[in-house]
Order: sequence, then C-alpha cells, then structure tokens
Amino acid sequence: MPGQGKLAKLVSALLLANIYAFAAGPADAPRALGYIAAKGSVLIDKQPVPSGTTLYAGDVITTGKASAAILNLQSRTAATLSENSEVALPAGTPSGHLTLRRGRVLIRSEAGQTVRVTVSGASVLISGEEGFPALCRIALVGDQGVVSTEQGRVEVHARGAQIVVPPGKSARLGAGSPQVAGQPAGKVSNSIPEAVRQQQGQGPEITLRLNDGVNWEDMVRTLRNGRVRIALLDGSFLNVGARSQMRITKHDPQSQQTEVELKLGRLRGEVVKLTKAGSSFQVKTQTAVIGVVGTVFSINALANSTQVSCLEGSLSVSNIKPSIQGRTQLNAGQTTNVPATGPPSPPAGLTTANAVQQVAQTSAGEAVAPQVSQALQTLGATQAQIASTVAQVTTTTAVQGGLVGANAVAAGASGTSAALSGVAMSRAGDAQTNIAQTQETLNQALSTAEDAASAATDAANTATAVDTAVQDVIQYLSPSTPGCGCVDP
Repeated sequence: MPGQGKLAKLVSALLLANIYAFAAGPADAPRALGYIAAKGSVLIDKQPVPSGTTLYAGDVITTGKASAAILNLQSRTAATLSENSEVALPAGTPSGHLTLRRGRVLIRSEAGQTVRVTVSGASVLISGEEGFPALCRIALVGDQGVVSTEQGRVEVHARGAQIVVPPGKSARLGAGSPQVAGQPAGKVSNSIPEAVRQQQGQGPEITLRLNDGVNWEDMVRTLRNGRVRIALLDGSFLNVGARSQMRITKHDPQSQQTEVELKLGRLRGEVVKLTKAGSSFQVKTQTAVIGVVGTVFSINALANSTQVSCLEGSLSVSNIKPSIQGRTQLNAGQTTNVPATGPPSPPAGLTTANAVQQVAQTSAGEAVAPQVSQALQTLGATQAQIASTVAQVTTTTAVQGGLVGANAVAAGASGTSAALSGVAMSRAGDAQTNIAQTQETLNQALSTAEDAASAATDAANTATAVDTAVQDVIQYLSPSTPGCGCVDP
C-alpha cells in the first residue's frame, strides 16, 4: 500500500539519522583526530599516556627529555615530535592543523593533502605534490623559528608576506617578514686555516677556502688558530677570530638589512654606511644585541658576557633579554661589557694597546695597517706615533705556525703604550719583560677560549646523539601497516 511505503521510508530515515548521531557522539563531544605512538615521557594535557591513545581536537601533546612521539592523524598526516617539544591540536580547526609551541617537529603530508602548522606568528602550509608526500622540519626556540623543506611544497605566510621555501632550503621566522636561507651573503676574501662552514647549520662541515661563498644560515666555525675574513655583498667585511662560531642569518644589500649571530669568540666588522630607510645591521651574542651604523667594531663573545668595542663611528648596545632594561651608546674609542644578568656597563675608554690587539687577534692575513692607523687616530695618537706603531705591527703580525705572532703583537702594543705616554724603551730587558707578561695574558685568554670551544663541541655532540636517538625511536614506533600515513623509518 502507498501509505505503508511512505512509513517504511520514514522509519529508515530515522534509523539512519540515529546511527549517524550515535557515531558522531554528543554534539559537544571533542572530535577524534587519530592516535599517538609514544616513547618515553609523553603527556597529553599534562597527563602521561601510553602508545595507542586517541587524539582529540583541543589536545596538547608534550614530550620530555629523551622522549619522542608520532601523531598519526586521520587526514593522512604524521607529525613526529622530538624531545622537549610541545604541539597543540586546536579545537574548531580542520584535522591535521597543528600549533608548534616549542621544540621540533617533522611533518609528513601525503599527496593531495595540506597541513597547516602555526609557529612564531606564521602559518606554514605543507602539501605533497605529484604523487609524493611532503616532508618539512620546523623548529622553535623562544620566539625564533626555522622551517626547512625536504620535499613537497611549503609556503610560509607571515605579517602580510608569503614565501615559498624550496626543497633543500630553510626560512627563518621571528621579528619581521620570513626570510629564505641559502641565499648568498658574501665570500671568503682572506683566511688562515682552519675554518669550516656548515650549510644552513646542518650536515657535514666544509673547509672554507679563498673565494668560497658563504650563504644565509651557514655556520662559520674557526678551528684552533684559524681565522677568516668574509666580504659581504654590500661592501662590508666580517673578520672571524680563532675558536669562534658565527652565522649570517640575513644579508640583503638592496634594503641594507643584515643580521649576524656570534655564538662564541671574536668578531671584527667594517660596515658600510647605512643610508636607506629601514636599513639595519645587527649582531646578536648570547648576552647582547649590537646595533651598527657605518661602523668599525670588535666583539668578544663568551657564554655569560660580551665585550663590545667601537673603533670608528658609533654603536648601540643592549642586553639580549628584553626584560633587562638599559641601552648604552658607544662612540669611537669606547668599550662596554654586557653580562648575562644585567645591562651594559657604562662606556669606558679603549686603550691603544687593546685596540691594536683586537685588530691583530682578528686578522686573517689581510693588511692590518689601515685598521690600526684608524684606531690609533681615533684614540688621539700623533702621526709620528701612528707611523711607528703601524710599522711595528705590520712587521710583527706575520703568521708563525698558523698563529699571528703573539710576541710581535705584544711588542707592538707595548711600543704603542710607551710612545703615547712619552716613555722611551731604552733597555731590551724591559721590552722582554713586557712581552713575556703580555704573552702570559694571551696564553690565559687562549686557554679560556679553548675551554669554551670544547664545551661548545660537547654540546654539539650531545645534540647529534639526541637526534640519532630520536631517529631510533621513530624507527621503533613506526607501524608497518600500509597506508597508515606514518613517517617512514
């Protein structure tokens, strides 16, 4: 009968509606997004969880020390968290969208899928292409992020700017618009072996030779007594002293915007005058931020303090922590010290001996006479005194066994001090005493630098070991079921 047919259809519709409602759960229940594979200390919403735990929208996943986790999502996306990392699965967003709050994550997105990762105020879109998945590594320390593409298409949207990060390249996130690493910054113009660079701070170290290029994000490290002089594209120069680690994070000669990180050691810069609107040249150490405007400067960076000297022009110096107030303006011939826990010290006068020493300690075999002459002129030396000192330094800063002769530098510095004070060095014994004392000071400084470099090497080895352990965890955790969307071991 017609009426019975309509009734049957109505009953069927009601049953289907009830089934869908049951499957979906209560209207206010969180959505299940996938499951987690965990190794070590892994928390969801601050509660320890075992492998296989279901992931829901709104969850916050945290890994502890020597721990790792793989988030296998229904969107055929896999996110692998390294140790001491945290991501959130925001409620109200499509499955596969994440927010990286700290640490590191490797994202794999299958072909035809797009993952959005929010990090450091930017949105990173990761998509597989041409039947192949996308692989993207994202790291966040403080408010500084780095996005590295291994394969697939990766776009970064931040502060009104949009850039594509090609495979094999990295983009740096933080203040200002995102910038792609791997772009050329300059080349080696002088060097004293041994100096190496690590492309984008990853992979094997490559020996730096004359005319070798240096790109954004390359880590330049001088070994033992090695030094290197880098000619930047805008005409500026950076001299990296022995046992130092330096990275050029940005160098755009068109806009005159440059950012340099000096992790450890000595750096001398000769910066061309900044004339364009919005231009800047900034050096960051572990304790200080130095703003440069057409200046010759010298920096000695340690783990807990930074000594900054202005040899020409002017500098703006502050603590790298925004919470520590206070800014010091340095003019030519002045120096300041920036401790880890306080503002820069008041400007102090730079001695002529110290100025000559700073030039010599960062010389990479180039002619140092112009720099020494300018420094002494800034400090008020007469032309006769300048000529005498330049002659001594030019003669005595020859490379001896891979190291700029410490005795010669000491003699030059002592001679400068004597000339400027009007005291004649009349006895060879007095000169030898001064040389021996300065030699001992230099030896102590070198020993301190060696200890710092050794500590930095130990930290790097520890990081490498942790990365290896994480890869082992990934291989251990990755399910073998085809089509699960997991990261291949």
